Amino acid sequence: MILPSGRALLDPHKILKEVGLVESQTYADFGCGTLGHFIIPASTIVGEQGKVYALDILKKALSAVEDRTKSEKIFNLQIVWSDLEHEKGTVEIPESSVDLVSFVNITGLILKNQIVIDNVKRVLKVGGRLVLVDWQPNSILARMLSVHKTDQAKLKQVLEQNGFHLLKSFPAGLNHFGLLLEKG
Repeated sequence: MILPSGRALLDPHKILKEVGLVESQTYADFGCGTLGHFIIPASTIVGEQGKVYALDILKKALSAVEDRTKSEKIFNLQIVWSDLEHEKGTVEIPESSVDLVSFVNITGLILKNQIVIDNVKRVLKVGGRLVLVDWQPNSILARMLSVHKTDQAKLKQVLEQNGFHLLKSFPAGLNHFGLLLEKG
């Protein structure tokens, strides 16, 4: 059996357009991973006047992203080693400076630790948006891969209790859900 990966699984360009990322904005991918699946397209979308932050706790992942950005000559991206579960996890990003924060396939962190939400709130501008993309619990592929599935209703509830409001839910691919929230 061939399992989909990359854009066949999640199309970052489509998702970033769906949530309204545009030129000259500032974007932060919390948990960017080794491939920079979302940050590379985001750097193109925001352009030279925009800024992209690539955050991850795995230094090896950040090293791979840094190598890729150098080879692709991407200059509007800043690598940030970050433990999002630590109160100073986003200290390298100026307060209230980010237009869009994303969590892709790690939304469970939000339910695990209040500090993660506090870090998101610290960097987002008032009216800034948070996009959450994760596995659909009933997806065949998610069941086959035995991936951790996050409860969308619980995510919405916890984030609404923390001053966010839901703008929309959307399909983020055949096996993923998307939620777009705004910081109040």
